Amino acid sequence: MTTMTTPHHDAARPSRPGDPDAYPVLTVLMLMLGGFVLPVVGWLAGVVMLWTGRAWTVGEKWLGTLVWPAVVAVPGAILFAGLLVGDGQPGVAHWAVLAAAVSGLVLALVALPWTFVRLLRAGRTSRGTD
Repeated sequence: MTTMTTPHHDAARPSRPGDPDAYPVLTVLMLMLGGFVLPVVGWLAGVVMLWTGRAWTVGEKWLGTLVWPAVVAVPGAILFAGLLVGDGQPGVAHWAVLAAAVSGLVLALVALPWTFVRLLRAGRTSRGTD
């Protein structure tokens, strides 16, 4: 006599640290926070993980790659331009420093979290389609 059993579904199984389901989360964490742990090298590792992953579109990969350089370069360019233009003029350098600080703060508090959430959502939604 044969007995009927219900098949085990992999979707009901919880994720383990070694599961491929953790790859998108680890990639985004490395991309966003890796530069703090190992400056430049951590960010580069996150970029490599991002571009080798299948969870993101090419546009999302470019977004994830360029968000940190933009957060650093935009305030740096504002500061450089302000110091270059305001050479010898009192008060111009102070405004350049203030503008660079405000733009850096806004980018760090808005662009980074938005990118973080967007890449995480894209990684999680593609998990079910693989």
